[in-house]
Amino acid sequence: MKDYLAAHPEIHVEWFPPYAPELNPEVFCHGNVKEQMCNATPDTVAEIRQQVDRGFAILRKRPDLLLNFFNLAGLKLKQLWE
Repeated sequence: MKDYLAAHPEIHVEWFPPYAPELNPEVFCHGNVKEQMCNATPDTVAEIRQQVDRGFAILRKRPDLLLNFFNLAGLKLKQLWE
């Protein structure tokens, strides 16, 4: 990672404290997928994986929701990508 960041000085990294889930937008993403699965009754590990993949696929189509997760974590962004 250090080599990659050194090769890409345009990337600005914000380091999180060792344990601060409320500052990590990824925690909100995982929570959203878990909420989507709360009443699921999969019979196999493959079905669980399929439901998780479906949950993240839904998030990929919702940049507004992803942006909100960053804002909830206190990271003020106007857009996620150009």
